[in-house]
Amino acid sequence: MVAAGTTTTFPEVGGHAGFDLVDTVHWRLDDRRAIDTLASYDDVVRWCSQTGVVPEGTRELLDMASGAPQTAAREHTAVIALREAIYEAVFESSESAVELIAREYVDALTRSVLDHDPAGPSWSWRVPSDLTGPRAAIAVLAHELITSDLGAARQCGDDACGWVYLDTSPRHNRIWCTAAGCGNRNRVARHQARKHP
Repeated sequence: MVAAGTTTTFPEVGGHAGFDLVDTVHWRLDDRRAIDTLASYDDVVRWCSQTGVVPEGTRELLDMASGAPQTAAREHTAVIALREAIYEAVFESSESAVELIAREYVDALTRSVLDHDPAGPSWSWRVPSDLTGPRAAIAVLAHELITSDLGAARQCGDDACGWVYLDTSPRHNRIWCTAAGCGNRNRVARHQARKHP
């Protein structure tokens, strides 16, 4: 898998942050073209910030990571393992992937606190504000995803893409991650094949 350079915008076509995390691997089904856009802990923090998974403290996390590169590298490795576990749990029915998500989820809850929303009657988990925060937040969303109704979980119909999403189309017949990307490319390829058999 090829590591990306500096990516500032991550895809959000999955319909759930867990699937958007899986989609940080571009061309997942083609080893020669695969690109991992989460090449570092800093990328993980940027993804968390963009998607709102960890909406605050981005600058602080990046500063902490530069001061503790080994810890940041371990956290990066753990987040990548969680990302792959989401894919394997949902699309390969992997029990070991589910077990990893369950362990990370329990660990995340033991390190988090329940916060009361002063504007309403709800409570939510506040993950640690240290370098483990992104992993904890991702573990919570991964658990939420795999314990939800996954009947609409789909993988792009392109042979190489591999992006995943929840099919919320009215007729539940979505084939492509995006109509403008893989959908258009495959339509053009089919048209060319018909013109030049």
